[in-house]
Amino acid sequence: MRHMLFALLLGASFAVPAFAQSSVATDTGTVAGTADALVISFKGIPYAAPPVGPLRWKAPEPALAWSGVRDAKAYGNACPQPVRTEAWAQVGAQSEDCLFLNVWRPKKPGKYPVMVFLHGGGFVFGAAGVPLYDGSGLAARGAVVVTMNYRLGRLGYFAHPALTREDPDGKLGNFGVMDQIAALEWVKRNIAQFGGDPGNVMLFGESAGAGAVQILMGSPAAAGLFHKAASQSGSGNTVLAPIRGGAINAEMLGRKFTDELGLKDATAEQLRKIPVSEIIKARAFPFIDGKIVTMSPGEAFYKNKQMGVPLIIGSNSNESSLGGMTEATAKMVLGSAFPELHAGYIALNGKDPGAAAVDLAEGLGFVLPSIAVADMHAAGGNKAFAYFFDQVPVDQRATAAGTDHGGELEYLFGNKAAEHRWDTEDMKVSKLMGDYWVRFATTGDPNGKDAVRWPAVTTPPTHYLVIGAKPHAARLAPVEEKAKAASMAAAIKAWSAPAAR
Repeated sequence: MRHMLFALLLGASFAVPAFAQSSVATDTGTVAGTADALVISFKGIPYAAPPVGPLRWKAPEPALAWSGVRDAKAYGNACPQPVRTEAWAQVGAQSEDCLFLNVWRPKKPGKYPVMVFLHGGGFVFGAAGVPLYDGSGLAARGAVVVTMNYRLGRLGYFAHPALTREDPDGKLGNFGVMDQIAALEWVKRNIAQFGGDPGNVMLFGESAGAGAVQILMGSPAAAGLFHKAASQSGSGNTVLAPIRGGAINAEMLGRKFTDELGLKDATAEQLRKIPVSEIIKARAFPFIDGKIVTMSPGEAFYKNKQMGVPLIIGSNSNESSLGGMTEATAKMVLGSAFPELHAGYIALNGKDPGAAAVDLAEGLGFVLPSIAVADMHAAGGNKAFAYFFDQVPVDQRATAAGTDHGGELEYLFGNKAAEHRWDTEDMKVSKLMGDYWVRFATTGDPNGKDAVRWPAVTTPPTHYLVIGAKPHAARLAPVEEKAKAASMAAAIKAWSAPAAR
């Protein structure tokens, strides 16, 4: 009721979006941002109440209204996480009070498509305020760009019998995904005030964020909140555990965590007193809860139960930089099929057996499952565009094995990483990729009159676009088609098995 009254009092300012000003009225209060020559940015806007104290491990509550004008010139706190040394993981101040989002809009009046980004980091690391994700460059192309924080690790993904007893029929455990949905709901209510079209929202994410895009495309709770999607290096053959039942489940892992802290048969009140420093030590991931996360990332596509929105999906040329993509991994996945496919990869790329095995493992882990998702999406009668990104900054070009996991982001956002140098080739690729994504956000088709034609996915062998210094359309080779089928076989078996959900 308080939020409704506040909105009514501000109703006159909702009538005409304040394009020319750096102050905008949202449904919880007015925010003042920062204007430059082309873009106005608004940072650190609360989209939900702080999930602290009694709200820890609960679904996000509505943001609290404020009076006056809130300064929106600095990023909000990052969600708690372990410290990392990589440049992309320098997230700044951390706090459980972390449910903030950021908006960049063109300075010129208009009704723009909206691009909402979900950061990566394995559901454990990252934040919307990392400089790499600054949305100015994309917004200047003609879009309203939104980045968000969401709860991470065991603060974001935690099931425990004590929490289930509080609300056994409620929204359980996947608090980070609930945060993402709450931010999308904020966008639907407020983005028109920033010049964005709430009926034309593109959700895009990288790594864990890409997996979340796939999860949300299969979640009834996210229906209608976005109208296009892009999944960047999110695989597609992941199998999530259930909240309960089966050999391993989320409640079992949650109880193990608290038992090890000496909290056997813990109450919800005791859980909420666990120090954050202890909570962030343990990794945690989404799981099937039956209401918010109803299927594994690629499962909805296999069952043709995903949102029928246009989709971009793809991966990079050196996903093995993430680790774990080795010959042993390929043998474990393929079993008796390994020798034939390995020989096929040696012949395909002319590489030595060791390098070919890594390529095969990389394909099984990221490249081919992503393309399989594109195949399944297209087979359901939906638009799908697959890509393979292969560009390396000039200072690394002579020695790099390809584009590392996450390496496409500096090109997409147009924010050169501080440790890299760019030449005119890099700048050209950045413009190319940004233009593809903004056109896709605008129309559902990435193609434009001055760009290399990006073929839609139709029937195997799958069409895709190689994005790099020499962009070109390509199709999977026969051995890659065989490996693609093999990469999905175990996941499909798991998805098709009776699940204790």
